[in-house]
This record gives sequence, C-alpha cells and structure tokens, in this order.
Amino acid sequence: MRAVWIGVLVAACGDQARPPGNAPPDATAFPEVVPACTTGAQTQTFDDASAFGPVVAGTLAAWDPAGRWFLTGVALGDVSSVMLQRQADGTFMFDRSAVKVGTLTADSLFERDEQTYNDKPYLEAHRISNLAPDGTLKLDRAQCYGGSCEVCTAKVVRATHNTAGDVGGGVVGGVVEGEGDGLTMLGQLAGPSWGPGYTFNVRVAGTTAYLIRQDGLHIIDTTDPTNPTQLGLYRRAHLGYSNDVKLVDANAKRYAVIADYGVDVVDVSNPANPTLVATIPEDAHTDAIEARDGKVYAYFGTYDGTCPIYDLTDPEHPAKLGQFAVNGMLVHDLSIEHGIAYLNAWDQGFVVVDFTNPAAPVRLGAWSNTPTRTSHSNWTTTIDGRHIALHGEESYGAKLDLVDVDPAAPGFMQSFATWQTRPWVSIHNLMAFGTKAYFTYYQDGVRVLDLSDPTRPTQIGYFNTWDPQADYTSSDFFEGAVGIDVDRARHLVFVADSPRGLLILGDDTP
Repeated sequence: MRAVWIGVLVAACGDQARPPGNAPPDATAFPEVVPACTTGAQTQTFDDASAFGPVVAGTLAAWDPAGRWFLTGVALGDVSSVMLQRQADGTFMFDRSAVKVGTLTADSLFERDEQTYNDKPYLEAHRISNLAPDGTLKLDRAQCYGGSCEVCTAKVVRATHNTAGDVGGGVVGGVVEGEGDGLTMLGQLAGPSWGPGYTFNVRVAGTTAYLIRQDGLHIIDTTDPTNPTQLGLYRRAHLGYSNDVKLVDANAKRYAVIADYGVDVVDVSNPANPTLVATIPEDAHTDAIEARDGKVYAYFGTYDGTCPIYDLTDPEHPAKLGQFAVNGMLVHDLSIEHGIAYLNAWDQGFVVVDFTNPAAPVRLGAWSNTPTRTSHSNWTTTIDGRHIALHGEESYGAKLDLVDVDPAAPGFMQSFATWQTRPWVSIHNLMAFGTKAYFTYYQDGVRVLDLSDPTRPTQIGYFNTWDPQADYTSSDFFEGAVGIDVDRARHLVFVADSPRGLLILGDDTP
C-alpha cells in the first residue's frame, strides 16, 4: 500500500545564537525536534531557509551531507530517506533529482523547486539544519499546491546497515557486526534483459525458483545456488500488477497461479515455454493454495475486500465455490490451514474464517484494531501445543505481533508479544516452521527469529540485503527485501528483493 506524504511545519522554539568563538553549541542549545505532519492554507512561498523558522546557528559548518539519511520520528508516506549527492560546484542534489539542488551554508542545507502541474503551481522545498551532538539533524519539507501547503518535520539520522537486533520487545542473540550473521550471500540474479519495475515474491519447488516481478514471471534454475540461471519468462499480454505467485502440481504438470487484475494460471511444466491455460476473473493482490480432502483449493485476497475460494484440482478448469467479504478496502494477504483462512483485511484487521464448507464460510473472530491499521501478512504455527499466528503490518512503526488463534484460548485474536527492528523500517513477508521464523524486512533485509518462548522472540540471524549508499537505492519506504521462501532441505533462503531481483542466501542459523 502507498500513502501520500503530507504535513505541516512544526516550528522550532526561539532563535539560537552561535556560541562565543564559533564553538559548537552544546546539547542544551537545541530545541527538541517534534516530528509531525499536518496540512494548512498556503501563507508563504518558502523562498529561503528562514521560511521554516529559526535554526541553531553554525552547526553545519563542518558537516558532510553526502550519502543517504533516514527520516525518522513520523510516518512520511512513501518517503523514508533522502540521498544527498555533492556536485562539482559544491551544491547538493536531493534524491538524484536535477531539479532539487540544495545550497549548503554553515546554518542549513536548503533547496526549493517550483513547477506547474495541471496549470497550477506546485512548490516543494527542503531544509536540513540543527546538527546535534548526537549526529541527528532536523529536516523540514514543504509541498504547496492549489492554495494549500503540506509541511513535515522529521528527525534525520545517517542511513546505515542494521546490525543490531530488535528495539521493541525481543532479546537480541547471535548478532555480530557486519553484513550478516547466520545467513550468507551465495548467488543473485537480475538479468540484463529484465524490464524495469519491482520484484514482488518468490516460490521454490525442487531446484527451480519462480520469481514474480512487475515485468513477468521469471523461471530460474538454482541447482547451483551460486550461479542461478534463467530458464524462461512469462509475460502477460497486457501490463498488469502481478504481485504474487503460488504453485500447483496436478495432472503430471506444474502450474503457476499469478495474482493480478485477473488471475493467470500458467503451465510452467516446460520452463522455456510457459503457457497461459486459464484466467480466473478475480482482481487479486495475493493468493494461497491448499490441498485438502483430495482436492486443491485456491484462495485469493482481492482488491474488493473479498476472499473467494476456487476448486483448482484441475487447474485448467477452475471453479468458484464461494467467497467471504471483510467489508474493508482489500484482503491484502492470507494464509490457510486445514480449511481455516487467516485474512489480512488491511484497515479491517486480522480476520479468521472457516472455509471447510466453501459455499458458506463462517467468521470465527478478528483482531479488528491493529496498531497501524495496516494488517499486511501472516503465518501460523504451533509451539508446545499453542496455536499462534505471526502477524505483520506494513507502515511506519510496523511490528511483528504474536497472536493466539485458537478459538478456545482466553486470548483468542489478541497480541501477546511484539518484535521490531527500527520504527522507520517496515516488516513485510514472513514464514514460520515450528519455533523458527523468517522475515523480509525491507531495508533491514532478512531476519530470523527463535520462537521457542513465543512471549520473547529472539533474533538468531540476519542478512542486510540493502546497501543504503548503493546506486540502486531510492527514497522509497517500500524498498529492499520483499518476498521470501525457505528451502529447509538445502538450507537456502530465497529473497525477492525489490531493486536487486533474486537473492539466494545460505542458512546456517541454529
């Protein structure tokens, strides 16, 4: 999901004078940065840095802005960081944009750009100031259009790898400085002929990986995980939004079920010649496959807030059996266990539905008010007889929640533990096998947790797939490690990384 970055200026309190002798100000000279976003009528044109209010003078005299900086303390929509690049004339380009060029003084780094959209002026301005003794700064941003301004204030920190564990509820274990611990990079693939666009998810069967990207389904041989090789590519006849892929083996063939605006069922038995064999008339964001009672069922999380169920025993002739409506924006993701569907109903929360009679699904319960109102993904597991779900949101401040999903449990559909890396980085997809859980965590890469005591999730491994200073990075909040699959037999973790393509990690976690 995406949100528009809006806000209002939170002004600093009072002018700050430069200390005698140009000495750097001490910590007491700095007004607190109060991150916030609000909207208001346009009352100025932000012609220079002073339009955002006073600053602590002289703090940027020796500051080197070059590199990427995280914006923290407040949800800023799709924007999570800013990249500053020094130009030959001493100015700084913001986010590699030729129209956003800032001038650095001892007091601030300021840029302003005005353009015209739909015959109306659009103004955008940034100011970075107040380099504090702890290395943090203050960023103000104004966006003005059609007579109103949206201005945000955020705290800025240098974007670095996250080599620590959690900051929100777990116990850090087995963490060392460096690229990763317990997980090592073996191979990666992003072919030169691949089209532009996002990498969404991956599923692995045997030694073949099925990677879904914006430009299609890439079928990849991973027999040698250090040298993955593309075997074939399926592209839709028209551009859609292929977000998810699951696999079905039936009729001595293998099929890929691709969630899109209209679900494609593709015969991938011959990887070099994938062939469309059916289209299911559902606009789906995600899908899930379940084999039960001699049949194969396909469930879809759709953009109209329903979860339809299909008989996919013969994938070339899918048959709709029923559906359940959550009365929300969409069903973003789902997992299935023994005919019970665990639905991430986004703004409507985490909903459990009994589909054992597909024609008449029954709602069993819900966690209706998740912390950020973005119920994104889940996976269920059983630990010492306790049936729980791992639940993740997708937003600023998103966390892993552990939720009881046994209807007989006193805490049914209630969170009893949380885990988080950094508030300004969002969790994404997840899987669990008994007491061991694997997560993709956008800019924080891949994280592995021990859930032996589910009330105290403990990090036992990680790998940072995202380099904050790399040329491939952007300021997109939704960037980095996205999709995941785990080959436990080969001790491999497959990652769909949004800018990098397919990554294959060796798994030595305990």
